[in-house]
Amino acid sequence: MKICMFTNTYLPHVGGVARSVDFFARDLRTMGHEVLVVAPVYSEGTEEGKNDAALRVPAIQRFNGSDFSVSISVPLTVSSRINAFKPELIHSHHPYLLGDAALRNARRLNCPLVFTHHTLYEQYTHYVPLDSEALRHFVIHLSTRYANLCNGVIAPSRSIADLIRSRGVTVPIREIPTGVDLAEFENGNGELFRQSHGYPQQGRSLGTWEGWLPKKTWNTSQRPWPPALP
Repeated sequence: MKICMFTNTYLPHVGGVARSVDFFARDLRTMGHEVLVVAPVYSEGTEEGKNDAALRVPAIQRFNGSDFSVSISVPLTVSSRINAFKPELIHSHHPYLLGDAALRNARRLNCPLVFTHHTLYEQYTHYVPLDSEALRHFVIHLSTRYANLCNGVIAPSRSIADLIRSRGVTVPIREIPTGVDLAEFENGNGELFRQSHGYPQQGRSLGTWEGWLPKKTWNTSQRPWPPALP
């Protein structure tokens, strides 16, 4: 299957969505699918993604002092590359910016559109000037309306799935977590880590590290693709 993913964050940006897109794109290719990622260009390190079958679009760098690149719409450039790719499924990872391009191209090509509702977008409105409670409500409405324009929604957790249902998402929802490759941590020294950070030697600890970029991840072959939405 030919799958075209649209995302506002991608390598070399370090973050949960960028990693998730990379993980699934690589696993899907391993399974024999073709994947084209449409993502913003970054001022530094974009060459790292030279061989990742990505279409980079122009973007405003370090938007409002953040480390995000905000894409600039270039519909003719995007459409010509997508036409040549001939996707059978379009997968959007955001409800705005390149998410809009995903929606337009899905409608134009009569392709199924799947949307991953990665996070609570209203928690990121502080990156936008004139942040307010009204803006946060608008973002919730925007993401809910966008989800209902898709054929199905992927939620990374049960809590997100339950929340977006309560907000009015009526299209089928499938829970598919990104997952963690435990083999990447099997050589870690837990005792030394606890000592260096002042943690007690007894008890369990759970954490994440934004700089961790594993070479391989949980295999999506454990789940059907496209997701068997109810």
